[in-house]
Amino acid sequence: MFQICFRFLKSEEKLWCVRDACGTGCVIGVYVLMLYGLITTTLTVLLPYPTAWTLFQYIIFVCLVFLAACAHVRTMLTDPGTVPRGISEFTALQDCEETDDAVIRHCHKCDSIKPVRAHHCSVCNRCIMKMDHHCPWVNNCVGENNQKYFTLFTFYIFWLSVMGVYMTISRALTCSQQNWQGCLLINQTAVFVLMILLGMEGFLFALFCMAMFATQIVSIISDETGIERMKSHSSWRKKTVCDNFRHVCGGPVSISWLSPFTIGRSRRKPAYRLWA
Repeated sequence: MFQICFRFLKSEEKLWCVRDACGTGCVIGVYVLMLYGLITTTLTVLLPYPTAWTLFQYIIFVCLVFLAACAHVRTMLTDPGTVPRGISEFTALQDCEETDDAVIRHCHKCDSIKPVRAHHCSVCNRCIMKMDHHCPWVNNCVGENNQKYFTLFTFYIFWLSVMGVYMTISRALTCSQQNWQGCLLINQTAVFVLMILLGMEGFLFALFCMAMFATQIVSIISDETGIERMKSHSSWRKKTVCDNFRHVCGGPVSISWLSPFTIGRSRRKPAYRLWA
């Protein structure tokens, strides 16, 4: 899975990685939780009762794990939209036609111009175009270049969590009716603990990711990031809802919108507006 993601990333651009201890710990936690869900469903759902229906559920669960992991890797290792360093205000003005009453913002923290809709991230130590927030769970900023991958990550984790809760509850109800006969591959107490923890994990992450996914959808529809909504200031020209989704997801509506292996249109033609 990681080789597939790396191959797609290397074919497009240099890998991006934020060196942050907290973010690294959160990333490890994400994969530990996904691995725990995979192992628990294997031990409590598939192996003790390998019917066609349980196998079908398990295949869906594994596919969701794979897609969520790929979306996570791409969110983490994709440049979120950093502004190039070393561009002086004079050079920026020379490269632009509309110079009347133009005010070029400069970020002294990362020594770069600061275009409209760019914000400085203290963790990445760079100015990020359309920065929504810095997410420790992906150890990266969510910006113009990786918003699609982050949205897909929350989408797949939500359905993965829902699937985990459903499989846990349905399995527990079925086995309780059979007095747990033929339902145990390991110790009964261990099965109870594993299933309860998986249900709690799925329920909490389903709520969290549903909220995050809804937030990203609102950001795409309104063409405003979380930071921009808090500042209640928009000096750019708004596009239609369809254009916003095409910009983030890439091209017209298609199955590729749900793929973490395709890029959004925003990454193909980078452009920086230096003033409103």
